[in-house]
Amino acid sequence: MEKIKYTARIKRYNPDENKSYWQDFEVEVEDTLTVLELLMHIKDKIDPTLTFRAFCRSAICGSCAMIINNRAALACKVQAKEKIKNGVIKIEPLKTLKPIRDLVVDQEEAFDKFKQIKPYLVPDPKVVPDNTKVESLVLPEEFAKYDKQTDCILCMACYGQCNALEGDEKYLGPFQLTKAFRFVMDKRDGLEIEERINLVEKSGIWDCVQCQMCLAACPKGIKPAEDILELRRIAKDIGEDKIGTRRAKFWFATVFETGQIDKFNLPEIALNDEEGEKIKENMEKEFRKRGIPEEEFGPKPFEKIEDYQKFIKKFEKEL
Repeated sequence: MEKIKYTARIKRYNPDENKSYWQDFEVEVEDTLTVLELLMHIKDKIDPTLTFRAFCRSAICGSCAMIINNRAALACKVQAKEKIKNGVIKIEPLKTLKPIRDLVVDQEEAFDKFKQIKPYLVPDPKVVPDNTKVESLVLPEEFAKYDKQTDCILCMACYGQCNALEGDEKYLGPFQLTKAFRFVMDKRDGLEIEERINLVEKSGIWDCVQCQMCLAACPKGIKPAEDILELRRIAKDIGEDKIGTRRAKFWFATVFETGQIDKFNLPEIALNDEEGEKIKENMEKEFRKRGIPEEEFGPKPFEKIEDYQKFIKKFEKEL
């Protein structure tokens, strides 16, 4: 066991002054420390006011999720020496949650969104017996459909790294949608699939930007982005006049006509309500502010678009 010297650069937050700031701590510690043990060393030996969450220290409770060198992770699971770059390790709170103090963030908003998707089993009386002496059987191949999703520990690492949330704070979030998928796939659930899908459509499955950051962040290897894609497929299959169906049809039509997605008109068509109109109005204001001519708000056909359309028609015939 060797000791190494480096700088721990920590983003702190003072609620009394409503101010965030970076503070450097020069440390000389064992090279075996996890990031959590590094924080505990700083709190015990250097600055007792440093605040962070930690409980199990075994990557089970999920309380120590934070951003380490620009990537969300559990502090108890990451070796500090592996994250040192140019003699510095950067540690900051999860990005899409409001800080309470230093590395501690307010999780209430994320859990409020979690409640919206009804993250619990509504027993189907046809499948789940009301007699406690009788088992509710689930076959291995049935459980395999949502086995991995049950590993979620609600650490919010995926939520704290989500790019969609940075653009839209109303977005439900990746772990919320993974939990929704878990109950959609459970044959014991008595809630209609249509109702489950309705809970996750608005500000949900269609707002994911598929940046894949949630896959990289999850300490349990869950893939929320893939669950969201599957929920989109289910939403498309169960209804003709839903946000996703309207969006998919308009998306395909404009890509076929021009070779591009008509992002200007897409929100109004997909949402089909006042919110969609408002989004389009805001985009129009932004375009005019940037000096974009009105005829360029929507996409124009590429050159030789006819060749592209012939290819698509030929491809459709072969399906």
